[in-house]
Amino acid sequence: MKRIKRIVFGCILLCAMLNLAGCGKAERWAYIHDTETEILRLGSDGKAEFKGEKYSYTRDDQYLELTDQAGGQLKMRYAMDGEQMLLYEKSTYTYSGDGERDGLIGLWTQGNGWSFEFTEQGTFCEDSYFTGYYAVDEENATIKLMYNDRFVDTYIYYSIEGDELCIEYPWPMVRMEK
Repeated sequence: MKRIKRIVFGCILLCAMLNLAGCGKAERWAYIHDTETEILRLGSDGKAEFKGEKYSYTRDDQYLELTDQAGGQLKMRYAMDGEQMLLYEKSTYTYSGDGERDGLIGLWTQGNGWSFEFTEQGTFCEDSYFTGYYAVDEENATIKLMYNDRFVDTYIYYSIEGDELCIEYPWPMVRMEK
């Protein structure tokens, strides 16, 4: 009888240890252009790390919501494509064009040198280097960027408030090796 109790106790203990070991598993993600650097970690325990900052997180099939210890929230769209993820990171640009702003048309800049310039002729220039054509879908709040070379067509989400343009740009991510 003692032997059976020991076996049962051992099985229960082993199952508990295996269950606890699974709690530490995490999804680790890196940009597709730098697969060695972890950008996002999503733990099965509801904890996350994004670009070195710690958060708790929730997600559904469209949004990842990160909450820092002070209660600040970062809500990002994402889309899965097989083993890859498109993570839509938000960036804010300030209107820097000449004269009164006319919708999206004009030069939009950030302090780090990044920029978007949209023309009335339907062309754009990103970061003073990448050029192409664009199409706006106001109903879905998206801009289709059709690059002249280097990149595939890209859909970005956008909103304009005053002289600020908020862009949600999709960054392709891949799972990091365990």
